[in-house]
Amino acid sequence: MNSASCKNCNQPLIGKFCHNCGEKVVEKTDFSLKTLFHQLVDGLFNIDSKVYQTFIYLLFKPGKLTTNYLDGIRKPFMKPIQVFLISNVLFFLLLTQADILRIPAKYYFNSGRDLNIETKLLQTESTQAELIQAYDGLSANLSKSIVIIIVPVLALVFWILFYKNHFLFGMHLIFAMHYLSFFFISCLLAISVVSLGNRAVQVFIVLVNFIYLFFALKHVYKSKQAMVFFKALVILLAFVGITALYREFISYLSYKLV
Repeated sequence: MNSASCKNCNQPLIGKFCHNCGEKVVEKTDFSLKTLFHQLVDGLFNIDSKVYQTFIYLLFKPGKLTTNYLDGIRKPFMKPIQVFLISNVLFFLLLTQADILRIPAKYYFNSGRDLNIETKLLQTESTQAELIQAYDGLSANLSKSIVIIIVPVLALVFWILFYKNHFLFGMHLIFAMHYLSFFFISCLLAISVVSLGNRAVQVFIVLVNFIYLFFALKHVYKSKQAMVFFKALVILLAFVGITALYREFISYLSYKLV
């Protein structure tokens, strides 16, 4: 199985690894059951370790995941976009009926908005039940497919409030992805675990996110405590407003496209 040159880049081989591209020289022992089993176990535990480490930092060390990434400590953790995508998938997969980022038909169709439902039924040649089903399905898919557009808007809020820190906009984007990931997971845990009414769960989520933002902002932006408290409140209110606008946008777009 050995060769005088690398199969990938055709460079002369010295030892068991190519000095140019790093590819390992293929040997018969690579296909033994013992080697394949070791690779399987190592791969599983390495992935699990990185995921576990990342989400422990995300949930219990506010801002630390962001500062590690900005400081170049990246190998032990998942990339920000990976954290965001996994959190997004978990949120929408386990909370399929959640209306945090969309307005369900039972509320949207009876909200007093000028929707011209009768005209819509004639245009689509469907019953109201079919229209409701189509709207709910489309709004659920759209809300999770383009939720990433919230990230740059939230990052803009960080940039405005912390412009004196002279962070590049990309740095604010990293923090925005991490915070939004925490928001997804905190909603998931609150709705799934906390045995309270809807209003109490909403208050719980807001309180948890405010506390998280306070410590995360303090860690990332190194601001004074009083100023961080004020800015955390402003960001939370801005985020609530952004989320409300996003729900309206998703609902409007879904109704137009259905």
